[in-house]
Amino acid sequence: MADTEITFASGDVTLHGSLRLPDGVSGPVPAALLLAGSGPTDRNGDSALMPGSIGTLRFLADTMADAGFASLRYDKLGSGETGLGPYEVEDVAGLGFSTFVDAAADGLDYLAAQPDVDADRLLVVGHSEGALVGLALAVADDAPALAGLGLLEPLAVRLLDLLTRQINAQVDGALGAGALPLELADELRTALTEAVESLRADGTLPDDLPEPLRMAGFVPVNAKALAEEDALDPRVLAGALPAGLRVLTSCSARDTQVADADVDALDVALAAAALTSVRMTTANHVLKEIGERDSTGADYIEDLPYSAEFTAGFRNWLAGL
Repeated sequence: MADTEITFASGDVTLHGSLRLPDGVSGPVPAALLLAGSGPTDRNGDSALMPGSIGTLRFLADTMADAGFASLRYDKLGSGETGLGPYEVEDVAGLGFSTFVDAAADGLDYLAAQPDVDADRLLVVGHSEGALVGLALAVADDAPALAGLGLLEPLAVRLLDLLTRQINAQVDGALGAGALPLELADELRTALTEAVESLRADGTLPDDLPEPLRMAGFVPVNAKALAEEDALDPRVLAGALPAGLRVLTSCSARDTQVADADVDALDVALAAAALTSVRMTTANHVLKEIGERDSTGADYIEDLPYSAEFTAGFRNWLAGL
């Protein structure tokens, strides 16, 4: 199952990717566009922020090829061989989250045009933040009819609500451990509330936010992307999907980035879909088996098998498409 290196254009950017066709299958085959999670995450699911292989999207491509599906995965803007394309770092502020949705739409068009692909059996499978891109793509006015939509460890609440929850939990932990004075904790919470209100009001951020918030990404260069992504409510998008669309959601009790309760609420919003819900007990956020231990993030790059619970559920879903 060899990859073919490809490129496709989206606006001014040339995106680099890998097209995978299943071995020994003749005629047009169903195919999936695979979408990576947040940050500088490349076509394989590896991150420039972590010194090792994660490989989640490569694993998905392997699994789909075994099931007779083609796939396209690509280095989104800011990752891998695509890099920043024609842009300088200071240009990124003007791009926004819609840039990633547009690139996914162009990637899906490229995939549909391949001679060995059945354009009437297209899937979109997104991991983490990629699931939000997939939802936005699926409800777009000019989106092609999809045969299926996979939402794996998805961003299941509005982005700024999730970040607020995560940062407040970190503040509470530091406060409880005696590592943060109460006065500073209160200042951080107040600044975070004001930053979220500013983003939701006019899409801007002040330059003088406390350092912990800037380290968490609350900087002016990210403001447009944060505001645009936060405006996409996953549950609203889920409710706008075509009735009867075959959708898979997955989450794990060991995933420290996605809460089961949030995905349960997303499932409720998917009431009109033909829903398959995969729930795991021993997988981390990147679908690797970690057993009963807690995920610290370092386990993402460990040489671990991928979740048998996920693989079984995902294969069954594919078989029904």
